[in-house]
Amino acid sequence: MNPRSLILFLLLSPLLNAQGRTVVGIRGPQFTINGNPTYSAQEGFPSADPNLEGTLLNVRVVQAIFDDENYPNGGSRMHPYTSNTLGPVFWDYPDGPWDPERNLREFLVALPEWRREGVLAVTVNLQGGGPADGNYGEKEEQPQLNSGFDSHGNLKPAYAARLQRVIEETDRLGMVVIVGFFYSGSEERIELSPGDSYVREAIKQACTFLKNLSHRNVLIEINNETSSGYKHPLLRPQGIVDALLLAQATVQHQIPVSMSWSGGITPCSLDADAAIRAADYILLHTNGQKPETVHETIQAMRRCAGYDRPVMINEDGVSTFNLESAVQEHVGWGYYDNGLGNYFDGFQDPPINWGISSNVKWVFFEQVARLTGSPAPAQPKYADSSLPGITVFGLKPGQALSGRNWIEAIVTDHEPRWPIKRVEFFIDDKAYSYRLNAPYYLGGQEWWDALDVSAGPHTLRVVAYDMRGPRFTETCSILEIPFSIER
Repeated sequence: MNPRSLILFLLLSPLLNAQGRTVVGIRGPQFTINGNPTYSAQEGFPSADPNLEGTLLNVRVVQAIFDDENYPNGGSRMHPYTSNTLGPVFWDYPDGPWDPERNLREFLVALPEWRREGVLAVTVNLQGGGPADGNYGEKEEQPQLNSGFDSHGNLKPAYAARLQRVIEETDRLGMVVIVGFFYSGSEERIELSPGDSYVREAIKQACTFLKNLSHRNVLIEINNETSSGYKHPLLRPQGIVDALLLAQATVQHQIPVSMSWSGGITPCSLDADAAIRAADYILLHTNGQKPETVHETIQAMRRCAGYDRPVMINEDGVSTFNLESAVQEHVGWGYYDNGLGNYFDGFQDPPINWGISSNVKWVFFEQVARLTGSPAPAQPKYADSSLPGITVFGLKPGQALSGRNWIEAIVTDHEPRWPIKRVEFFIDDKAYSYRLNAPYYLGGQEWWDALDVSAGPHTLRVVAYDMRGPRFTETCSILEIPFSIER
């Protein structure tokens, strides 16, 4: 029996699922849950977009098990970290001190709603991720001490316990957890040693912990973006094949194993090529790419990796146009919303509001609901005078259009430090066109011909995004206008 067939056999074994209810498996290029392709009618999604079948729509929640051992001497309101771009950085809640138990509890409470909208997977990391947009990349080592491993690679009991609770709740909900082990910058908390023995020990301990659980709703991601800046040789492209093979041997091929690559960066050595060939599924990131480039990146990775395993993006950004591109390629997509550490926006900068509390979050979950045939969430009340202002030239509410019409979104930027990033147009909730620069014409046409829109009533949605940090954080305004097309 070849290794991939063995994976499928073991993952579907009822003995392994004696206490769990959700078993993730791999069948050729598709993910399965309990033996059925994901987003299929058998799995409870009779109205899902057919291109979703066998994929995993997911949310990046790497800080769900976050803590900072420097706190409160670092990362508190009284003793914040410094940032060159965003000022003081701290984890305290608006109404109290930082609390890892509260963070986890509120995350678990939010999960049932995410599942109702059609999200089937989340990505957690034992070393979290760059929490504050302004701190990301400022230093080689992240200032917070957030690592599920000690300096010699021993798995910390508190992190293991929090991770187990995530796995248990997602298992109950019919969801999958992508468990990441290492993150660039935080992996330096593990000492360098001959043969990277401490990293090897961390891999073995994390894999043994997961293998010994009764739950099989787990995928392993050895490290986040193998191709970016790791100090440990075992976690670089030239060494990652050894880490991959070690993990697979430790879990005895009972849990699928992979590692993610930053978007557009293909393997750069024979060892990296070997890792791609050996991975049980393929993970890549497409942050900062245009929708057209997402297509190209997926196609390039498939040419490199082949077509016999699932491909999944588990980190991109907040633009659902990129989500649409991935779905068209039969690839799962990962929503990454950094946030502002204000207990309102985003899912990565503590303190985190894990609810659908912002316009940006709502657009994502509403689009997931549309694609999966699930009930759409209620739009949150979101008032911020610094958000972009939107007016539409050439279209009034209730207007009937015929022929060609000049329709332009006029966007007013109220935050001069952070410019408008893009304007997206949706018709009847479906992604239609986008523009990165003014003038923001509907359909990219000075005179919109509407030839691809049917006669009858419709709703135009305009979403204007602005940057709120040097890299990843975005906020948005939303304007909807009902109209009709006459032929």
